[in-house]
Amino acid sequence: MTETLLKYFQILKTEKLLSSQVPKALLENNDFQNMLDSGIILKSSVGRGYIYKLNEEKRQVFENWFAKKFPNANIEVTDRASSIAKFKDSKKSKEKSVIVFLKGNKQVKINNQIIDLQEYTKNFGFFACVLENLKTDKLCFVENKESFLQAEKVISQDYVFIHSYGRIGKNLLEKIQTNEVLVFSDYDYIGLNEYLKCKSVFENTSFFVPENYDLLFEQYAKEIILNRKKGQKASRNVLASQDETVLRICHDLQTKQKFLEQESLLINL
Repeated sequence: MTETLLKYFQILKTEKLLSSQVPKALLENNDFQNMLDSGIILKSSVGRGYIYKLNEEKRQVFENWFAKKFPNANIEVTDRASSIAKFKDSKKSKEKSVIVFLKGNKQVKINNQIIDLQEYTKNFGFFACVLENLKTDKLCFVENKESFLQAEKVISQDYVFIHSYGRIGKNLLEKIQTNEVLVFSDYDYIGLNEYLKCKSVFENTSFFVPENYDLLFEQYAKEIILNRKKGQKASRNVLASQDETVLRICHDLQTKQKFLEQESLLINL
């Protein structure tokens, strides 16, 4: 169950719903369909559409179901625990905490404090924090953990390297101030999509492609999984992009049905 579905079930307690207002997710919801079938929710023709309303004779059945389904309907979801309390599912939470790992040989401003990354990188391998804000001159996003730990072997050490816990999103990008961004990721649809996300926020963003990319692709490219659950799918942004690098990588993805993992750049280093 989601916030959207909860919203419409709450509306049905006191109001009618026009079919033009009802999202597809509600119409396809099993609980909603069961209530229609059992007459708890009534569907009536009106004009060119329908209206849905609660059957007052069966209101108590609806109220009992609602109380059991949403025992804490009015709480705000701020973390996995409150998501379980509200939806009985930790994955419905929109986590606000942004956890990042950073390394490099620069001083940077993190959460309004000056941090010497060189000291942390030398002694501990990286610096980790819950990020509130970050200010640095040149930043390189590294998608995978192993590549992050060895990034300086591939990318210029002029950059500060960052690896985020989870995908790059608005909640991370809006916390960053930087003059230049480099994206070092797998050469696939996911990597290209994250590159375009960064570029939409930081104009001076580039996607790292090594000089020997074609050779590495020929030797180590991996077949793309096409099944719906585990496979990759190009986002609308990727398909619509006229960016030269995106077009180049997409050509290989589409014509050869293969992609290059970023760890292949670490071979023989």
